[in-house]
Amino acid sequence: MITNPRIKPPFKSDELETQEVEAFPVWEVFTQKKETDSHTHAGSLSAPNALMAANFAREHYGQDQVCRSMWIGLRDDFKSKDACEDTYEVFVQWNAGDRHVHVGQVNAASGEEAEAMCKKEFVGEKEFYTIWTIPHQAMNSIDGEEDMIWRSTDQSYRLAKGYSKIVRQKWDAIRASKDVDDYQKEDLKDTF
Repeated sequence: MITNPRIKPPFKSDELETQEVEAFPVWEVFTQKKETDSHTHAGSLSAPNALMAANFAREHYGQDQVCRSMWIGLRDDFKSKDACEDTYEVFVQWNAGDRHVHVGQVNAASGEEAEAMCKKEFVGEKEFYTIWTIPHQAMNSIDGEEDMIWRSTDQSYRLAKGYSKIVRQKWDAIRASKDVDDYQKEDLKDTF
């Protein structure tokens, strides 16, 4: 069935008005794989609020590897030098291109003071590239013990490290069976 085309589309005399968002804020995500490991920068994402950022982080960073906890914070909070008396989480990027790694906490009156304290307490004479600080209260934390971060079903087939080992075991088992030899003899007999 063919519908009739619009012969005279409605005329629009003024600008089309939309309520689009310029851009969602950017959130930084840190993951901790084991209890003994530090939180390491996993990446960035855009989301309208903290709840959506947490859900996106679970989905995006939860497909590749299992970990213990996740911290999420607004990029603007990491860059802020505003005065805010708090405990600050401090992250150091030791070399350009490396990931930021959590090195500890400091009590400071501002982000700028927290950075100076980090240099004094954690960095010392070592070379570093950048330091990020964020008030602890500005961080959203997801604890894997209390709240599900990663998928509950077995997703090991997605991991590159497990795939080759499993496939090799299957091929070795197939090659070791007598059925393969019998099949090859029969196949070659009919072919030649």
